[in-house]
Order: sequence, then C-alpha cells, then structure tokens
Amino acid sequence: MLELRHLKYFVTVAEELHFGKAAARLNMAQPPLSSQIRQLEEEIGVPLFHRTKRKVELTKEGQVFLEKVYLILKNLEDAIETVRMVNRGEIGEIAIGFISSASYDILPAIIQHYRKNYPNIHIDLQQLTTEEQVKALHEGRIDVGILCHPIENDNVLFEVIRQEPMVIALPKDHPLAHETSSINLNDLSNDPFIVTGRKANQRHYDTLIKLCYQAGFSPKVVQETKELSTVLSLVSSGMGVALVPASIQSIFKNKVIYRNIRNHPYTTTALAWKSGNLSPTVRAFIELVKKSIIPLMNQYDCE
Repeated sequence: MLELRHLKYFVTVAEELHFGKAAARLNMAQPPLSSQIRQLEEEIGVPLFHRTKRKVELTKEGQVFLEKVYLILKNLEDAIETVRMVNRGEIGEIAIGFISSASYDILPAIIQHYRKNYPNIHIDLQQLTTEEQVKALHEGRIDVGILCHPIENDNVLFEVIRQEPMVIALPKDHPLAHETSSINLNDLSNDPFIVTGRKANQRHYDTLIKLCYQAGFSPKVVQETKELSTVLSLVSSGMGVALVPASIQSIFKNKVIYRNIRNHPYTTTALAWKSGNLSPTVRAFIELVKKSIIPLMNQYDCE
C-alpha cells in the first residue's frame, strides 16, 4: 500500500542519486531504504531508478513521477498550513454586528487592527440594534456583536470595551451654548428633544426618558430618527437638543455645542458573543479586542 513515507523516501533518493547518502539524510540504514523503494516500484508497477554498482539514475518514468510527487508534497504542505491558519483564526470569515454609535470610533479602530493582523479573514458587517444583535447571536447570523451593556442573558458573554459619559448637544444659538460649567438636565425641561427612536435604539431612548423623569420633567420629543448622525444634523439646524455619547463630539463640531451634564450619566459599549462559541476565528477576534482596542479606548477616555 502506497504511503506518504514512500514518497519522501523516493524524493530523497532522487535528489541524492545515492542510496547511502539518502539513508544518512533520512537517519536510517540503507537496506531498509532500498527495500522501501522496491516496494514503491512494485506498487506502481514501473521502475523508477536505474541501479548499477557505480551509480543510480532516475528512469524517464522516475523523472515524471518526481515532478508529480513534488506537487503532491507542496499541496500537502499548503493544506497543512491552511488548516493551521484556520485553527489560529487567521483564515475564514466573521460576521460582526454593531450599534450605530460604535461606527464613529470603536468599529473603525477594530476593523483597522483586525485587517492588519488577519488580512485573510472576510468581514461581514451588520448594523443592528442591541436587541437585534442578541437575537442574531442566538440564531448564528452574527459571530460577535458590539452593543449596549448591560444585558441580562445567560447565553451571551460580554467584555466591556468602553464606558463613556453622555453629553448634551445644543444648537450654536442655544441660550446655554456658552455655559462653561456642566448643565443641569432640568435646565432643558422646556426644550424640544431629538432622539433615536425606541425601535432603533431602545436603551438610549429609555435612558433619556428615565434621566428626564429623575430631573423632574417629561421630555418633549419633537423628532425621532434611526441614526445619531441625523440627530446631530437636526440639532445643528436648531430643531432641538439631544442626549448623545461623548465619543461623537467631533461630528458637526462647528455647528453643534456639546456640554457636560451635572451628575453625568454613562453609557457602556461591550463586545458580545454566544456562550460556547469556541470558533478559532471568534477567539482570535476577542483576544485582539482585549489586547488592542480596549486599552486604546481607555487611553482616549483619559486624554
């Protein structure tokens, strides 16, 4: 029966054209090597070497066989390296869910680092709400999610990426736009609010309602949108004010004024994955976020 060792023995003898030297290179005695080559020739039914007392030469059949064996061994090496890359999470694909607020700095940082370290992984990005991501994780439609935390779900594991303060976005001509100190939320009790709708971002919407209630008023919501960028665009037009994560203050910075809130609330963004998902690709992604992205986000927050 033809085995891989027969091919390796054959290649070594073909390269050395000397059984003694080939045996030494293979760290084996010459008689067993000669026996293995004879078995190979008997198995395929053609002579591969001309043998004389003075020299060993490849037959024409042996020359053709050597070329084919080189290809076989090269393909085998490639196959071994490919499965090793899969095992290291270096090849394949990954589906990433993300909330809109992560698209301003967290997601770009992750993609930049991930593509640099894992260029052979195909990335499938899906913008989804936190609740949609949890469902997609359970159904296997995404491998990891970047979402709002906390979430009570025993089947989903989390790693906090960043906790950041929420700020108030004001039109440039707002009476409080030039205040240098933090703003009390109840100072905005008569202002119209622009929000991401509850369906688009339930946690953000519920946070705003709760904070305003604690400040002693119910917010007058004049417009709901799906995207934070649209919220800020409407703020810049003077339509109203908005509660937004501090990390997006670079958006519309020439048209919108951002002010801290006294006793400012925080929002937490986390990486999530399904419990029991031991995919090498997912493991590698999680480790990259822990090692490179979380320290980076914390560095930004300290500056």
